[in-house]
Amino acid sequence: MSAPQAEPPEKTNAERAYRRIRDDIVAGALSPSEKMKIEMLRGRYGFGAAPLREALARLSGDHLVELQGQRGFIVAPISAKDAEEIGDLRKLLEVEALRQSIPAGDVAWEERLITTYHRLERLERDRTPSEADLYQWEIRNTEFHDATVAACTSGWLLRMRQHMYRQHERYRRFSRKSTARKRDIHDEHRALFDAAIERDVDEAIRIISSHVQRTTDTVIAGM
Repeated sequence: MSAPQAEPPEKTNAERAYRRIRDDIVAGALSPSEKMKIEMLRGRYGFGAAPLREALARLSGDHLVELQGQRGFIVAPISAKDAEEIGDLRKLLEVEALRQSIPAGDVAWEERLITTYHRLERLERDRTPSEADLYQWEIRNTEFHDATVAACTSGWLLRMRQHMYRQHERYRRFSRKSTARKRDIHDEHRALFDAAIERDVDEAIRIISSHVQRTTDTVIAGM
């Protein structure tokens, strides 16, 4: 049997460029409406023009950058209206995914839910998180929320839910520092975990609806 062929370096670099630029957009290191000239990106990230263009095309599909005709790419703008619409759509998709996931969850689902919750809980005990903690918190938060809906049987629903979750993530990061000390998110996550592990679908839906709405409200207030 022949050995598997290595992935072309330009493809690997395009993936790396995509992830690094995306992380900087979501974190706010690249500002909304900022111009994204290839030369600037080459100097910032060290990739060639071809992988950067491929990364920008993917980010355009994610609605994180915009192509402005012949003027090139810019970081997608943000607005309170978009934050509200994205929050509403995320809430709808999260609710339906939970509705399907909780009754279908098996032992592996429970184990994943317990593991991701306890990893998140350890971070949330710190009431004065550093910048590095906030980055890790976003990872753990995503893992936990993904775990709650992991048993959902609709692949399309999960893909749409993930897309809106990522859009919501960008807005959350603009307000997290100012709201982390005003809201006990840990209590909200603990309540969601308890409802999910007890297979209380109605309570889990009530909690996630309130949780997402409160996040959206604090994002809009922070803007």
